[in-house]
Amino acid sequence: MNKVLIIDDEPWARQVVKSLGDWTRLDLVIAGEAEDGKEGLRLIRELGPHIVLTDMRMPGVDGVELLKQINSQFPLLKIIVMSGYDDFMYLKQAIRSRAVEYLLKPVDPDELNAALEKCIFELQTQKQTVNTAWDSPLVFPDTPSMNRYVALRQRVFAALFELSKPAILQALSKLEEFLRTTFPEGLEPALIRKIGDDFLRILEEFMLENEAGFKFHPASAEDHGQLWTNVPDTIAAIQANYAEAIDKIEALRKTKSRLVISEVKDYMDKHFLEPITLETVANKFYISKEHLSRAFKTAAGENLTEYIIRKRMERARELLLQPHISIKEAALMTGYTELAYFHRVFKKHFGRTPGEMRSGKK
Repeated sequence: MNKVLIIDDEPWARQVVKSLGDWTRLDLVIAGEAEDGKEGLRLIRELGPHIVLTDMRMPGVDGVELLKQINSQFPLLKIIVMSGYDDFMYLKQAIRSRAVEYLLKPVDPDELNAALEKCIFELQTQKQTVNTAWDSPLVFPDTPSMNRYVALRQRVFAALFELSKPAILQALSKLEEFLRTTFPEGLEPALIRKIGDDFLRILEEFMLENEAGFKFHPASAEDHGQLWTNVPDTIAAIQANYAEAIDKIEALRKTKSRLVISEVKDYMDKHFLEPITLETVANKFYISKEHLSRAFKTAAGENLTEYIIRKRMERARELLLQPHISIKEAALMTGYTELAYFHRVFKKHFGRTPGEMRSGKK
């Protein structure tokens, strides 16, 4: 059973989260609660949670500093960020700290449970990844050394999901330093090959999941056994493969993103009169709100909400030019049930009221 820690300075907010989570179904237990980041860090050390749900604006050690501390001290911990402020600074720090999800308050129960499910999936993947590819385990001098190796390995794994080339290169450099200091007399070639094989198999699985063909350089340790004879050359080869793979994935995702935005625009052109929002469209195409918002703005030159309003206003203008349709009917036919609100949106968009538009007054 995975343990969850909730960090929020408002007791009522913690209670809301506890009431919204589907803890029994997800086989989760709330291990504790903290009022700020300082207490949260203490409880992480004491309770060893697997998942942390944290607010961003808190007294003392706030969410930004807390995420930095968790990222450096507890790289395997899964983080869900909650914030009442749609602030890009917070989102950026959440991304840097490998947060699994960024939820806006008031927290939606479906979004919360979906984020928890995502955390569970990543935790299960981590456990599987730690044990893959080796017929026999690496032997480390002591438990702390083994834990350090696993943490570095998972840091590489997490950075791969983020497609963060700098983070991967940094983690692999730290891995090289760790192996050099832990085994000052050097590693046996057989163990070096296990490390090389394992990291390439992780990458191979990732590329397959992303439907991206990739020719490894080298393709396998079996074909290029001479490469895996020392730690520096092995780490350099792993770094080169990961960097090349990330470049390919990013290129593919840019292409897919353009295709998705085209589909999104087609969908909205057909449904803009319906009560659709950024969230409903994002759910329709199985992408995050944040990604959809950024990608749509880049591709269309306006955000999704602006696009919907523009399409509705253009339709409203067409309707108002037909004398037999009243202003109230035009409002209802373009999705506005409140006539006063329709007037405000119309005036803001065209610089004229619906009545002025109809009469031809400028």
